Amino acid sequence: MVNTAQDKPIILIIDDTPSNITLMSGILNNAYKVKAATNGKKGLDIAATSPLPDLILLDIMMPEMDGYQVCDVLKKSTATSDIPVIFLTAKNESEDEEKGLKMGAVDYITKPVSPPIALSRIASHVELFRQKKALIESQRALSDEINEAASYIQSLLPQKLDQDTIKSSWQHIPCSALGGDAFGHHWLDDDHMAIFLIDVCGHGVGAAMLCISAINSLRSELLTNTDFKSPASVLNGLNKAFPMEAQNLKYFTMWYGVYSKITKSLKFASAGHPHAILLKNESDKDNVSLHKLETKGIAIGCFEEAEYKEEQVCLAASNKLYVFSDGVYEITYKNDHEMTLEDFTNIVSKQFNKTDALQSDLIYKEIKKLKKNEGPLDDDFSIVELIINHS
Repeated sequence: MVNTAQDKPIILIIDDTPSNITLMSGILNNAYKVKAATNGKKGLDIAATSPLPDLILLDIMMPEMDGYQVCDVLKKSTATSDIPVIFLTAKNESEDEEKGLKMGAVDYITKPVSPPIALSRIASHVELFRQKKALIESQRALSDEINEAASYIQSLLPQKLDQDTIKSSWQHIPCSALGGDAFGHHWLDDDHMAIFLIDVCGHGVGAAMLCISAINSLRSELLTNTDFKSPASVLNGLNKAFPMEAQNLKYFTMWYGVYSKITKSLKFASAGHPHAILLKNESDKDNVSLHKLETKGIAIGCFEEAEYKEEQVCLAASNKLYVFSDGVYEITYKNDHEMTLEDFTNIVSKQFNKTDALQSDLIYKEIKKLKKNEGPLDDDFSIVELIINHS
């Protein structure tokens, strides 16, 4: 198949001898679109003009600006640094070849030129360059899609509440562009509020897609035969809807609760998830009681016949609820010990137990301070904090 002018690779020849340009153009014209310059400055201008060349044939011995100087400028420019350069020269000394290769050239072709050898080498480097460009474009497209998915997940996270009887705050810091955590809270009706957090195993596109599907199922109440005011019913519905065999062997842990304003109570159920922390304060601000909210149940999607149970707790005049993923406490202390769920629970109950103040941002800062190494956490950090008052 003959290449059309539009899809022919572009070769730029930079040589101060017109007869050399004519010779190389004759060799290349059938397979390539040829551009030419008779000095280094003009060659640099053409090299940086779109459409960029797929390869540059560069003579070394030129007046004013030799091939080495031209190559140096090409490799320092972000626009042209990736374009392969082949030195085309009468020089045949190994130290000259070594110098050119160190500067970034991919090959040498010596004069007088052997057309078959020149065509073979040029074709190889043009193909490698085009494959590299295609790979970069593919990676850029994938990166754009990942960023779009990450933005979509961010858009699913709840608005922070600031009402007289209920306030909320949260922290969500994924350890990679696409994490596996998501959470939310929304009113089911005038009385009931759903509160939940999902932690999908792993990270990346697969985890994000499962996360999005599960969240949308909850937000839009898409699960069949499910009472969304019953945490146990929700977990049972999710377990039937998302078997790991249909999700590329991915599963997720979850905590789901339903708060009732009228009964001043909280129903909850969990599926392989860390317990939530409830801090209750009846009247005395110095007497805050700690409650770990957890029910037994394996992760969603692991076992089709799993059955989930729910429990209920009565709320006090003033309450604070923390729901979080295991990424908030899976760190290594500066003394090389691993933080445990119990360690984290103690930190929260002793340092962040004010039932009249939102403190999730301070918890994140404390965990970062306790962590052995600087830099991002090893897992997604997700925590939801709600203050519920009945005064």
